[in-house]
Amino acid sequence: MGLTSLGLMFVLLTSQAPRAEGLPPNLRASLLVRILAYDRRMGVRPPPLTVAVLYREGNADSEDQGQEFTRALESASRGRSVLGRPVRIVRVGFRDPTQLRDDLSRARVVALYACEGLEADTMGIARVTRQLSILSFAGSRTELEQGLAIGLGRQGDSPTILIQLAAARAEGADLDAGLLSLSQLVEPARSTP
Repeated sequence: MGLTSLGLMFVLLTSQAPRAEGLPPNLRASLLVRILAYDRRMGVRPPPLTVAVLYREGNADSEDQGQEFTRALESASRGRSVLGRPVRIVRVGFRDPTQLRDDLSRARVVALYACEGLEADTMGIARVTRQLSILSFAGSRTELEQGLAIGLGRQGDSPTILIQLAAARAEGADLDAGLLSLSQLVEPARSTP
């Protein structure tokens, strides 16, 4: 997939996205699947490429968002491949970093999307994604400042990709310069792992 198609995706997102906080789940999911192809590591990972949707267990809003975003990712990835590899979606409930590390390892996750409700544990989640070389995604700039790598959101009426480059590198990401040219870089907070 080329830089042109990601640029076209921005145009489509801008024209279809309603005025609301953040991007609608289906558009966020489409963008996430496309961004995976800009991490060169995905081309050498064994298939399938497993993406985890992480939600906080026991938090109804987070669980609902996890279900909704899982459906959106399944739809966005159905019949598609990333660098020749099929994409598989799993949901993972968060209780603590040890459980998270075990669940992500067992599922052979290569990327993770952190739903709302996990903000208090972002730094612990970031430590796990770095230990396991998992590319992390979130919907808020704050989560990037606290250690996650890629943010998917909106600035005004336009979709935006935010990248905390130090976090992405700590997760082992090998991001294409084309993606970086379309993104806004975010600096980590001083207490970030």
